[in-house]
Amino acid sequence: MEGRQESLILALPKGRVYEDVLPILKDSQFELKDDPNKTRKLVLDTKNKKVKVLLVRGWDVPAYVTSGAAHLGIVGKDILIEKESEEFIELKDLNIGKCRLSLAGKQDLLKGSTRMKIATKYPKSSIRFMESIGIQSEIIYLHGAQEIAPLMGLSDAIIDLVETGDTLKQNELEEIKVIRDISTRLIANKAALKTKSALIQELVEVFN
Repeated sequence: MEGRQESLILALPKGRVYEDVLPILKDSQFELKDDPNKTRKLVLDTKNKKVKVLLVRGWDVPAYVTSGAAHLGIVGKDILIEKESEEFIELKDLNIGKCRLSLAGKQDLLKGSTRMKIATKYPKSSIRFMESIGIQSEIIYLHGAQEIAPLMGLSDAIIDLVETGDTLKQNELEEIKVIRDISTRLIANKAALKTKSALIQELVEVFN
């Protein structure tokens, strides 16, 4: 493998985003040569010898890009909002991974409420939104399975990503308010935009 300084490193999260991006890269110079299902490598080769793909957790993508350990990253807008203090440039809305960040709970959740316990993995977004509707919130940080928190009496409501709403219904919850629409974005390290501008532009064009 070439040294990291010579290569363009694209940080790509495992899971759904990876599955969405793979078909876009297919048949381009950035198509993966390595199959992550058949290797334990976390830095994968592409058809372009100068471009590598780094597989990391979605929540870690902004940190890799900000530090320069990766030059580009693909990540959901929900994560970027929570990581807004980190330094990166948002290049493009890829229009994949579409869903929404929503407040969910019982139907009459907001009637007469001034304080509320919110189970979420989005504390910053949650506090801002609850303040905007005049409700003081106590955040209960849960990384997964937020839907069960109200059912078990841990919280009054949840703030989480919603796609179809089926999981909410299965746990006796309703989508009360949509906070914002979410999609997957391409982000870049500020310095890399100057030092690797040609390669970055070629990759951006693949997503057009």
